[in-house]
Amino acid sequence: MPPTFEEAQQAIDNFVAAETKQISDVLLFAIKQIARTGLVCYKWGSLVHLLVHRLKEVLETPSENFPIASTGLAGEASYEDSCQRLYVVLLAFPGPPFTVQRLCELLTNPHGHHKTKHKLLAAVDKLLSVTSVVPETPISEMPELTDADVQAPPPPGAPTEGAAAGSGGQQSGGDAVMMGEGGTGG
Repeated sequence: MPPTFEEAQQAIDNFVAAETKQISDVLLFAIKQIARTGLVCYKWGSLVHLLVHRLKEVLETPSENFPIASTGLAGEASYEDSCQRLYVVLLAFPGPPFTVQRLCELLTNPHGHHKTKHKLLAAVDKLLSVTSVVPETPISEMPELTDADVQAPPPPGAPTEGAAAGSGGQQSGGDAVMMGEGGTGG
């Protein structure tokens, strides 16, 4: 059974307060929920710290297939400098960025579209170059999700649930947007 919104918010608050950070299944569920719906019902002041931590894991954890890049983005000395700048940018948002759904999609399936860490870094940079934010969604307006709804990310190129075909990713309600590879979000 998936966690309630209250349980997930409590887990996020506990994560922020903890000295040792570890992303639990409940925390990952919250990120996947945003990736699937584009709606944020969690307190941004807490959630942003979870997203930054997950972004650090995704960008800074090397693997055999996805080694850490050696060069930074244009104008930055190193990959690490580019990463640090993006963490600061994400923390500076006063609310969920307009591109929060796509950011969460990348945090749950980072190599689904981007085959190198450098390309993933560039995609995150583009997602965080927006200035618009979306309002937090009241819990009463959140759709119920099951574990099956957030088990696996949608296949690359598949529309996100609720996104109308041909609408540029705009979901019903007009508050949340899924950004594709070519979207600018702002």
